[in-house]
Order: sequence, then C-alpha cells, then structure tokens
Amino acid sequence: PSAPPEPRGGLLQGSQLYAVIDAVPVRRWKEFMRVLELREAEIELVELEVTHIRDQQYEMLKRWCQQTSPALDRVFAALERMELAGCAEALRRALPPGP
Repeated sequence: PSAPPEPRGGLLQGSQLYAVIDAVPVRRWKEFMRVLELREAEIELVELEVTHIRDQQYEMLKRWCQQTSPALDRVFAALERMELAGCAEALRRALPPGP
C-alpha cells in the first residue's frame, strides 16, 4: 500500500533534498548542517569521502535525514535562525504544495 502524502511539515524525501540544496547558499551550507545538528565528524567525513560539492551537500543532508526525523519545518526553522528568510521563501516556492 502506498503511504499518504506527507503534510507540509512532513519528512524530507527525494526531490525535496535537491530543493533544499538549491535554496541554501553553498558558502553557508556547513553552517546550515551544524544548525540542523549534524555532527561535525559527519560533516568532515563527507568532505573527505565525496569530491563534488553538490554531492557533499546531498550526502550530508541524507545522513542528517537518517539520524533524525527530517521534518521540513526543522529545515525552515534552521534557515530562519541563520537569517536566510529569503532562502526559506525560495524553498517554499520550489516545493510542491502539500495535500
């Protein structure tokens, strides 16, 4: 049976990961992951293991998703804490509307 679609604050998945990556400025990415509380050791490990920056971003986000309940509202809260409200707004527009 297929799961019902997640609400707006629902879990991050698939294409949403790329929408988040696109919304966060590259130079603020590691700060973003720290605000989301991905461990520094994980961030450093990904930097060592993965060559391309976009792949690093995807891998860090994926690991964060595996370690926590990766709710979209946590992503928005992190962006707002970093004073990236414009990025949060861009992400809201990029995501498909909730049910």
